[in-house]
Parts: sequence; C-alpha cells; structure tokens
Amino acid sequence: ANGGTTTANVVSWDATPVLSNGISVSGGNAIKFSNAGYYQITSELAATISVGANPVFSVWLAQNGTNIANTAQDVQLLGGANTVQMIVCSWLLDVAVNDTVQVYWSSTDTNVSLTYQAASGSPTKPASPSAIVNVSQIAYSTSGYSGYSGISGYSGISGYSGFSGISGYSGWSGISGFSG
Repeated sequence: ANGGTTTANVVSWDATPVLSNGISVSGGNAIKFSNAGYYQITSELAATISVGANPVFSVWLAQNGTNIANTAQDVQLLGGANTVQMIVCSWLLDVAVNDTVQVYWSSTDTNVSLTYQAASGSPTKPASPSAIVNVSQIAYSTSGYSGYSGISGYSGISGYSGFSGISGYSGWSGISGFSG
C-alpha cells in the first residue's frame, strides 16, 4: 500500500531467496551483502492505480539507511484504473561486507500500490509477485593476496684465472757514443 504522496515506501522481500551466495534478506526489507564488490541490482515492481490515471511512480535505492544519490527513476503509469504496469529499474552499486540496500518507491497519487497477481487459468499461468529483485555480483572490489616471493639462489663459484704468460727478453742496449 501507498503511505501517501510524501511517503517513502520501502519494498518488503520474501526471506527465502532462490539463490543466495552471500546475499540475504534482513529485517524483511533490506538486502544484506556478505561479500564486498560491485553488484547489479534490478528491481521489478508491479504497480497499479485503483482510481484515476497517469500518476508518476518513483523508485530509488538506499544503502545502510541513506538514500543513494542519482538512483531515483521516475515513470508515468499509463493505462488508467486497475491496469498493471511493470516498472523495471537497474543500478550498479559498490558494497562493502555487511552493507544493506533497500528499494523504495513513492507516487504522486495515493491510489497507487504494488499489486500481487494470482495464478489464473485459460491458459494456466502462475502467480506473479508484486516485487522481484535480482542481485548479481559483477566484480570484486579488492584483489586477492599476492603469494610470497621465492628465495634467491646462490651465485656460482667463480672460475680460476689463467696463468700469465712469460715475459719476453729485453733487447740489448746500444753502444754509448764518445764524448769529445
């Protein structure tokens, strides 16, 4: 239900995710992360208006209880009363270990709500929840540890120097001249 035109309505989630891999639901409305990294978060909200037509529907994220800048997405609901419109929004988000993320929505009309669609027949169709969220880790925010460097090997022993050759003989001195 919509709490009013100035109310931030938090989306509640089923506490049993299909595949969790470090992602869980905390307090019924917060998506909790056990692993740090970059995640793609996609919400699918089934919105309807019971009376009237064409209000604005807004969706945004909060991380650890604080609205995240530049995450709001506005859509105008078209089709009039009792039509259901799927609002699909996707964000990329950097999270730390134990961070929580919440999906919020609001509308300019108090007659707007999220709607569950029951299973039906002819043809037989399964039920459709009022809200779905898909969370996928797309990158790790830290690299792994580097291994230790190995020990350097010892230098080899230097070879012996060769013997010097025998020096050659000096030539004879010339005869000194006479003094006069």
